[in-house]
Amino acid sequence: MSPSLDEPFGRYELVSQLGRGGMAEVYRARLLGEAGVTKPVLIKKVLPEFATDPGFINMFISEARISATLSHGNIAQVYDFGRVGEEYFLAMEFVDGQPLHRVIKRALRSGLSAIPAPIALFIALEICRGLHYAHTRTDAQGRPLGLVHRDISPDNVLISYEGQVKIVDFGIAKARELRGFTTEPGVVKGKYLFFSPEQARGEEVTPLTDVWATGVVLYEMLCGRMPLEGPPYVVVPKLGKGDFPRPSEVKPDIAPALDALIMRALAVNRQDRYESSNAFAEALSEHLYSSTPRFSGLSLSHFVQELFRQDLKKQGHKVQIPRSFQEQLSAWRGEMPTSPFFATPPPSSESIAPLPPAPSRLPVFLAAGVGVTLLGAMLAALLWMKPPAERAAKDAPEPPKPRVAAHTSPPSPPPAVQPSGDPSPPVEAPVSPEPPAEPPSAVAPPEAEPAPARASASYPVEAIRLDARNDVIDPQSVPEAMDLEAGATYRVSEPEPPRDSPPLFFWLAGPALRAKDGVGVLSQKPIQVKGATALKVFALKPLPPEAPARVVLVENVQRKERQRLTLPPGTAASTERAFELKNLDAASSYRLLLVPMGRGAYTRGEPAGPLESLACARLPVNGGPSEGALAGASSREQQFLFREGTALQVSGATNLLCGFIDDDPSDNQGELQIRITRTSGGPAWPSPSPYNLVTPQKGGEARRVFDEAMQYFAERKYDRAAILAARCVSLEPSDADCHLLAGATYAAIPGRVEKATRHYQTFLKLAPQHPLADPIRRSLKEYEAQKLQAPPTP
Repeated sequence: MSPSLDEPFGRYELVSQLGRGGMAEVYRARLLGEAGVTKPVLIKKVLPEFATDPGFINMFISEARISATLSHGNIAQVYDFGRVGEEYFLAMEFVDGQPLHRVIKRALRSGLSAIPAPIALFIALEICRGLHYAHTRTDAQGRPLGLVHRDISPDNVLISYEGQVKIVDFGIAKARELRGFTTEPGVVKGKYLFFSPEQARGEEVTPLTDVWATGVVLYEMLCGRMPLEGPPYVVVPKLGKGDFPRPSEVKPDIAPALDALIMRALAVNRQDRYESSNAFAEALSEHLYSSTPRFSGLSLSHFVQELFRQDLKKQGHKVQIPRSFQEQLSAWRGEMPTSPFFATPPPSSESIAPLPPAPSRLPVFLAAGVGVTLLGAMLAALLWMKPPAERAAKDAPEPPKPRVAAHTSPPSPPPAVQPSGDPSPPVEAPVSPEPPAEPPSAVAPPEAEPAPARASASYPVEAIRLDARNDVIDPQSVPEAMDLEAGATYRVSEPEPPRDSPPLFFWLAGPALRAKDGVGVLSQKPIQVKGATALKVFALKPLPPEAPARVVLVENVQRKERQRLTLPPGTAASTERAFELKNLDAASSYRLLLVPMGRGAYTRGEPAGPLESLACARLPVNGGPSEGALAGASSREQQFLFREGTALQVSGATNLLCGFIDDDPSDNQGELQIRITRTSGGPAWPSPSPYNLVTPQKGGEARRVFDEAMQYFAERKYDRAAILAARCVSLEPSDADCHLLAGATYAAIPGRVEKATRHYQTFLKLAPQHPLADPIRRSLKEYEAQKLQAPPTP
């Protein structure tokens, strides 16, 4: 029986329940002292199923006594331990902030590809300081206590809005791990992604186990993903061998010194790791303050408050972030100062646009993904049942495809399911100039042939590929240009851009220029240019005839000479060959992520390096809403430079034009890919029967578990989603949504197709009239037919 919020809980007044999971219910509470003195605390009350386990309670009491002796700024203080009636509890320091796992999720949703390096290094540094304090604690006789946390993960690290980093559950992890919690599936198993090799082998843990886990946390913050992902039988053997990519392989912009620092913390052999958390902290500190000398906890405070601005405003808090930090955050996102889709506001704004809400029900992408993912996994499973010769032929590399778009979420209602292959990577389909589509086996036309017409794709797609030879935005049509001296240094800016005007792009000619330095966006802050022989400035759309002329200032630094380049109305680069993404929903928000394909895209030859950006413009379609309706307010949001490795939130768009800025694509090569995820909005889900998507009976714990599983599913962390989906099924065995989600997650995990089919079959029994019922029936029927036709496994 949970305590009532209307009744005193011993010396504490329970204010609100914050959550339930793992081993405890968590409450925000107040300690009631004499003379009306109160203190905010966090109450963790042991769940009844564990309170009846004498072995656990004895161990819990022992560990709680030790935890209560820890007093360090990076460890959440344990104030009290006791029992009210038959309920055991801990009273802990209340940290007004967010757990690190939510900070990471919110950062990825806000347009960042990962936690910025200075922020991540500072958080890891603070974790190490708290761990070192605990690892070196002694008893009254000076004997080491031998404390090891065992459970360092983003779930057990709190970040306060004041910029403090606090480790929680110190000592409780031992009780959780040793008891195993066989009555709570997934509690221990869900942590295997952070296990050190020795921990995964069941060997004795040491403080170096916590060094490893801290390294994994740092890896996830910097890369936006875990070193390894998948079910335990896949991950654990690889952990023991250190078989996972270096951080720099996931994020090439990670400095070699930082890459080596992380890999030392993740050394398979304990003797090769940092000898202590303190040694790890020293290495982190040296790297942080050599690269960012003035960094402090105040930057972390600004970062968290900016990410959770809307949450704080709902609580009545006023959020004031210095403009300097907002500009720094834009730089971390890879944005130019005039870049659109600001996650931080321009000077005239008072607050940022709200972040898209976390999905609270099955989104449209799952609607399509259920059937497609299931069949894809089934076909992948069947592939390995074929003879070796046929399997080898199937695995042979395919000839290159021209430009591809990856189909994912369909519009409502969902279409018939089509075979799609492996569900893990983006599902690809050929895209070609309209109206006729090229066959999938067609190769790109020879370079000597006439330039193709504009390529396009219609949403829903999971990704689009842009070819540097064909998908271009050409500045040759811009008559206004300025010759520059190759040996001189220039400062280029637009000192007084008209209010709410679109950004101006620049293109530079020069034999020694790197490709990534040859294009960009102008701002009021001067951009330094070296080695250029010519400059062109333009918009992606013709400047309105009623708008004033745009003036660009070009200053020769050595000669201290200033020239002005005037852009009359109508000035624009040619977008006739830009790739067009159609059929976006103006009422929805989309997250775009730009990633390289293979070695990337080259527009000035390999010696000049890859071009790491695309220019894009949001445009209305024929018969669509007016541009003003799309922009919401500002035409500035219609055009932007999209940099590799960064993510942007786009809303209010019906189509999108993107391309490589280049004047001569004849010698170009390579591709970039834009991955597209709908994050909010979309058409209403069809409901032909009284069955609703989120059933009325599912609430409380089941609803929380369901929503959390959906978050992991959206992030392609299928192993975590599957654990939570199974928990949802155990809480609500008759809930069709839980079985639907379980089927989708198991279908995405290799080797779990049969388990997926069982959940889909249960889903069909519970909700035979659901909009997805027919596509799933067809998929199951095709799967059974192919199983019968498949030869026996040799």
